[in-house]
Amino acid sequence: MDTSTPSTPNPKDRTVPLLVTAAVGAVIFICASAFLVYTNTERLVASRDWRDHSLDVLSTLQSTTQHLDHINLVSRLYIEGKNAEDLQSAELNAVASDAGLVHLEELLRDQSTQLGRARSLHACVQQLMDQVNEQLPRGISPARKILQCRENVERMREDERGLLTKFTEDSRHDTYRSLIAGVGFLLISLAMVVTLFGILLRDARRRRVVEQRIFDTNAQLAATVHTLKKRAAEASVLMSAREEFQLCTASPQAHIAMVRYCKQLLPTANVALLIINNSRQLVEIASTSENETKILDGFPLDGCCGLRSGSPRKRQPGHSEVHCSHFLGTPPENYLCIPLAAHGDTLGVLFVECPTPESSANLETSSKGLEELAEMAAMSIAGLNLRARLEYQSIRDGLTSLFNRHFMEISLNRELCRAARNHSDLAVLMLDIDHFKEFNDTFGHEAGDAILREVAEIFMQTVRAEDIACRYGGEEFVIILPETPLDVALERAEFIRGRVREMRIRSHETTLREVTVSIGVAMYPESGGTLEELLRASDRALYAAKHRGRNQLVLADTTVAV
Repeated sequence: MDTSTPSTPNPKDRTVPLLVTAAVGAVIFICASAFLVYTNTERLVASRDWRDHSLDVLSTLQSTTQHLDHINLVSRLYIEGKNAEDLQSAELNAVASDAGLVHLEELLRDQSTQLGRARSLHACVQQLMDQVNEQLPRGISPARKILQCRENVERMREDERGLLTKFTEDSRHDTYRSLIAGVGFLLISLAMVVTLFGILLRDARRRRVVEQRIFDTNAQLAATVHTLKKRAAEASVLMSAREEFQLCTASPQAHIAMVRYCKQLLPTANVALLIINNSRQLVEIASTSENETKILDGFPLDGCCGLRSGSPRKRQPGHSEVHCSHFLGTPPENYLCIPLAAHGDTLGVLFVECPTPESSANLETSSKGLEELAEMAAMSIAGLNLRARLEYQSIRDGLTSLFNRHFMEISLNRELCRAARNHSDLAVLMLDIDHFKEFNDTFGHEAGDAILREVAEIFMQTVRAEDIACRYGGEEFVIILPETPLDVALERAEFIRGRVREMRIRSHETTLREVTVSIGVAMYPESGGTLEELLRASDRALYAAKHRGRNQLVLADTTVAV
């Protein structure tokens, strides 16, 4: 897992200074462009005002020229025709010219040269008015004065046109300069904006990379936390399993606990625990989960791939296509077989079936804990099996599998205490195989051992579950019958004697002669109240049965064969 942390900002990163510089520059350029625009606009407005002023002056001069031309025309008409209307028209045009020149002087107040010319023109027009009013009625033409006034008008018009041309050129130049400055400022502003956006984009990309790393790191941390929580849960399950395995006193308890804790690790899986039987030939089901499994109850050891390989083996499509042969019907697609081994001995196999994709995914993440649980269970089962064997060997006779003398003494003391507490009867049978030494001498010890085993088998078949059959020593046996009255004890002893007499044993293809037993019966409390007294009484009765011809039973403290 990648545990790298997000990169810390570079201490030499100039992003912030660049942003501040670019922002200050942008503000400066914006202010400069605004000032330039304002200045150019002001100059353009001034140029436009001057142009309008010049056009107004030219318009006034044009009107004056028209009035002079009209005065000249009507003056001629009046001189020729003496029409009063023509005189009146000349006077009106002279007055109009004078009014226009008053307006012209107002327009040219800030132009000293033109103002002087306007005043001269005004004086000329006034003189023309006087001539129109005084000399025209007498037939004198004001043509010369009109010509003089027209000359003044033409000089002013030429000067004003020159000014107009100059203002127009200046305005055009100002427009070009404003356009060039605007384009320059626009390009610079665009460059600064692009630079700003480039810096912001670079910073955004860095932030995105950092955020992605943070997101990936958080995802990894979340996955790690989830894994740790799962491992903690598995550890808790394994701890509980270890404690329960320590509380188990027998292998079946450990088998059930094993399956139960496997289900806690994999709730959706089907689990079965299979143990190799005592003959080491078959694998049998010891415990299963509540869900039905498709596994056979009893199959050869080579039927499981996990047992053959000696290691956990998972079968899934695309990974391992070979199936185990221990299934009923069609094998499942996903399953796991974990061999159980402890102290170099293979005990069985843990079978886990994954019926759903979810359970298969859980198996992937819990396989380690499952193997630990299997190892723990194998050690516990092996210990319990060893303990059971040791207990068996400590209380059982190795040849006949009956209880040994030590266990008989412990059991007889316990039953005596129980009989005394419950005021119940207790019968003790002591049995001896007749002529057993002759069997050994004639047919050998192997035949003697076969007789002992067969007689012991008859004892175990004929006594109750609560009865205790023991090998007392050599060919002598003791059977303890708790809560058994005298008549039932004698009936049971007679039945045993008859079954032994009917027994036939073959050794080395030879049928041995008839085997019989002598039986001594002692009853509590009639024959004694302690272990020693009862054993002594039953032993004396046994010897009495032998002295009276064997193959019979004798009740203790009597001299009559039964």
